[in-house]
Amino acid sequence: MSQELQVVSDFYDLSLLVLKRVQQFPRNLRYGLGRSIEARTETLLALLVRAKYAPRGEKDAILRETNVELEVLRFQIRQAVDLKAVPLNGHLSVMEKLEAVGRQVGGWRKSLGGDSDAQRK
Repeated sequence: MSQELQVVSDFYDLSLLVLKRVQQFPRNLRYGLGRSIEARTETLLALLVRAKYAPRGEKDAILRETNVELEVLRFQIRQAVDLKAVPLNGHLSVMEKLEAVGRQVGGWRKSLGGDSDAQRK
């Protein structure tokens, strides 16, 4: 399976885990932070699928946007933990999977010859 397909598959699996966790949020957080996390998860899945089918010249821009959305999702999940919407142990497995997806997106960008964040420093 190509790298593009693997990252989409891995993020899909992660999104199911995240959506199940959001369903367990306390009511006062489910409809604010929870909905925002759900929407961002849907956006990320759409971005990855768009990148998969985009012409080569457009992929890097889509993947850069994907990286930004992944970073925001990381912070939202941290907020959920800090607000005690999810247990810390649940947070760790989600964050590990999120980091793995981030590495795959970075590798995909690098394979395109895109300017990775590490190259800019």
